[in-house]
Amino acid sequence: MGCSAERERAPGEGAHPVGWADIQNQDAPAFHRHFLRANGEPLARCRECHGSDYSGGAVGVSCRSSGCHTNPEGPEFCGTCHGSDKGARPSTGAHSIHIAYCTTCHNVPTQVSAPGHIDVDAAAIVQFSGIAVLRSPNAVWNKSIGRCTDTYCHGAQSPVWTNLTPIGCDGCHGHPPDDHSPWKRLTSTCIGCHPAPEAGRHINGNVDLLATVNCTSCHGQGNSAAPPPALSGATSASERGVGAHQRHVSSALSDRMGRAVPCQTCHIVPASITAPGHFKPDVLVHLPNGGRFDSTTATCTVDCHYNKIPGPSWTDTSGKPRQCNACHEFPPVTTRNGTPHPSVNGVLAECLACHTYDPATHVNGIVNFLP
Repeated sequence: MGCSAERERAPGEGAHPVGWADIQNQDAPAFHRHFLRANGEPLARCRECHGSDYSGGAVGVSCRSSGCHTNPEGPEFCGTCHGSDKGARPSTGAHSIHIAYCTTCHNVPTQVSAPGHIDVDAAAIVQFSGIAVLRSPNAVWNKSIGRCTDTYCHGAQSPVWTNLTPIGCDGCHGHPPDDHSPWKRLTSTCIGCHPAPEAGRHINGNVDLLATVNCTSCHGQGNSAAPPPALSGATSASERGVGAHQRHVSSALSDRMGRAVPCQTCHIVPASITAPGHFKPDVLVHLPNGGRFDSTTATCTVDCHYNKIPGPSWTDTSGKPRQCNACHEFPPVTTRNGTPHPSVNGVLAECLACHTYDPATHVNGIVNFLP
């Protein structure tokens, strides 16, 4: 037998059947994508003949210059199976809207043959991570109704995946959000505090604020962050958000009876607007020097008010909290060290016979006597 004997070549395209690489008739059953998909994408068999990079290999036939696989990755380009030659993003559903979130909803493989990529049911391919589970680790995708639920991205909402109608601000959160109720003064427009949403920054897990936003943007005014006005816009001292703030911090009041104190006497002053705990009203009152604030009665039990338990009401505008007997008896029954106080008449002149009185130093923890 000689190698020069001419034989009839079997019908087909080399080792493949007719139509295997007919890119003009890709829906035909013989076209190779149908075989590969039905058999678990056995691309390793392709590389045996066409080379590890599909550039020709032993048979000298490249899979990357066929007019179909033109990307550097050849048949392993993600868009070969889903998407297009422009990228891996499919044209189905809302993929086009979620272009920046591939790894948020999928476990993107490093190669086609990676475990869990093509050897699992399609329903298991959605796997939330990152920003999607920032709000809750229980975010899920329901294939039967085409919705994702409990994701950070959409808040409490659950848009239908195939509904491509543009979502407004209230499509994922309230307009304004429900948790913005303390900021009634500011919520007439979002752009008063936040930059306009833009791709790559909106829904990134960060609260983006304008550079011009500072303490007095939300409460206080001028050079003072202490209300009024309060977060709600209230200006009356009879309102909880205003109360006795100025009585405590303003040294400009002519009828002060005690020294002005800094904000950190009653609050943890945040290093920045977005510091953890800053936007949680239930933990805003913090008395580092000891004491307790009763949010129900709006009263404090603190050393500043001496032995009045509780002290004056935060919203009492009657003037009584500025009287001598608002914090201690007039005169006191006992001194701060517990010894009996001399029995004298309850008039300021009697006090001044022994003590100096200066609003700038009064209520500083020190009992001042005349020389």
